[in-house]
Amino acid sequence: MMKHKAIVRRGNQCALEYLHEGAAGIGELIVAPEKVSICGTDIQILRGLRDDPALVVGHEGLAKVVEVGAGAVGFAVGDRVTINPTHPFDPDFLLGHNINGLLQQRVRIPRTAVSGGLVSHVSPRIPAARGTLIEPLAVVTYALECLRLEDPDSLLVVGDGLIGNLAAITAPRVLGEQVPIGMVHRTELGREWTQTHEPRVANGRTVRELEPALGKRIAVLSATHRAGTALGLTEAAQTLGARVVAAHLVGGLASGTISPELPGVDLHGVRAANTGGPWPPARVSFSSSERSTAVTGNRGVPNRRLEAAAILLEEPDFGDRADHLITHDQPLSKGVETLNSMLSTGSRVVDGELVIRLVIGMS
Repeated sequence: MMKHKAIVRRGNQCALEYLHEGAAGIGELIVAPEKVSICGTDIQILRGLRDDPALVVGHEGLAKVVEVGAGAVGFAVGDRVTINPTHPFDPDFLLGHNINGLLQQRVRIPRTAVSGGLVSHVSPRIPAARGTLIEPLAVVTYALECLRLEDPDSLLVVGDGLIGNLAAITAPRVLGEQVPIGMVHRTELGREWTQTHEPRVANGRTVRELEPALGKRIAVLSATHRAGTALGLTEAAQTLGARVVAAHLVGGLASGTISPELPGVDLHGVRAANTGGPWPPARVSFSSSERSTAVTGNRGVPNRRLEAAAILLEEPDFGDRADHLITHDQPLSKGVETLNSMLSTGSRVVDGELVIRLVIGMS
């Protein structure tokens, strides 16, 4: 049994500690993460805003296979892989939520994930930091394709973190180059960052500020934090009225969450119905005398979408633009310091700089 370094939850902070990992069991893999990112859900878990039990979070990153258990067909030591964190049929596997995640130097991938096809091979050409964008890019692409079903003429992104800015980069490919994009920002620093890096986006602090920049058939992509999802959707629906023809929920929601503007629509249920990213997606249509809106959401995507996202990130133009989102690419000890600063302050601003994406090297 070997010991390895891991970023472990300790109260509302994280500590760099040693954990032990045994040999791979039947059908299992042991992998060594290269670089791992911190997403909004990870932050919520670490702040105690969710009850996920994993002591080690992290589900976005590439890894090398270091041990192959008997019966784990199709894998060899040295293979570079990405692991889909969401099992479409087995709720006992949710990487970094109910089993320990990637923020450690060795990770056991259980048989249910390997046999379930959740481990995909990845090209050696993708830089390790950029590889942390594979899963969020796949999620964003799925969300935009769901919205495209309603033939929108403009896109409103609610939220200015990694998902929101990644949506701004990806939307022209999915919805068309001509579709206007507006983004609702939580902070002035966020507005300035997007304005600098994605000048085609209309930026504002409220939906009303962005109303003139949007068309008659607006798709709303909710990319904000868990507590802001329903609030952002409600603000958009109240302000834009019948112009909102579609809404997609990326962020998590508490069970029973509703919006007064969409009475009767179980927002949590809509998102859960698309666990694993099925196609066509499950949709709920809300209709009244004032509006008709198709609502979708999702929790995870299938591996074929992860593989497609990896291929897209290999394209020089798209990959270079996506690299701008990685604002902090840090070694292990420094990464833990930055993460703990974000946890203690409750802010995405560290040493005066906005953190869009924190990536931590695990070597």
